[in-house]
Amino acid sequence: MNGLPSYDVLAIRYGEQKERPEGSTFMGGDPAKMIPGLDFFTYVITGAGRTWIVDTGFKSDISGEGGRMHLHDPAAVLGRLGVEAKTATDVLLTHAHFDHVGNLADYPAASFRMHAEEMASITGPDMTHPAFRHAYHLRDTQALVQLVYEDRLRFDTEQVVEIAPGLESHLIGGHARGQTVLRVHSRRGWILLASDAVHLFEEVTDERPFAIFYDLAKMVEGYRRCLALAGSLDRLVPGHDQLVTARYPAPSADLEGIVFDLGAEPSA
Repeated sequence: MNGLPSYDVLAIRYGEQKERPEGSTFMGGDPAKMIPGLDFFTYVITGAGRTWIVDTGFKSDISGEGGRMHLHDPAAVLGRLGVEAKTATDVLLTHAHFDHVGNLADYPAASFRMHAEEMASITGPDMTHPAFRHAYHLRDTQALVQLVYEDRLRFDTEQVVEIAPGLESHLIGGHARGQTVLRVHSRRGWILLASDAVHLFEEVTDERPFAIFYDLAKMVEGYRRCLALAGSLDRLVPGHDQLVTARYPAPSADLEGIVFDLGAEPSA
């Protein structure tokens, strides 16, 4: 026994993209070939008397852009899980791309946490390059700055941070300058919420670089680091892979297709 708490880890599938060009998914991909799209998740981690929301999803008013469809209000689904967004106290942000920080206002009582490298990127010289601005929305950056002035946004500065016993944040970088992943001790042992450090399993199994990145070398090296942190593929949870939806069960029948229990063993 390691004495660590075992957290319940749930993924809320709030959005989907049914298909996307391979050329806009992977470097060197065929722009004329369409491949399965992406799923979009918010996560909730509960245990040892604590609850953390992980990422807040994209706002519903951009549903349809780029083929991304908003399916469910993450805050409303949290309510069905017994977690009230209005009174939630802890939100962890893995990075500040629009599909991860789009609903900050749904958590008016929360303190937020993000890596300092990401805030430096979205408020500094990096954003003078249009290519780097592509995955960020100005209104989200403004909302994050507002949280700073309200003393509600905390910054991590270390490569590895223990948020609580059995819950760690690791700076990976690559896809975004301040991209982090979360290593969580669940009832099946350690699992890794890779967020966008690994969008799709192929990035790890075939080392196929995703087409959107801040630092290519760090992103590709990050694939190996994520697999090492997870320990095995079945303990690694990519941030957008439809296989997560296919392989993990719902915690109850009424949440089928919406919420997925990442503490359960995935199907083959």
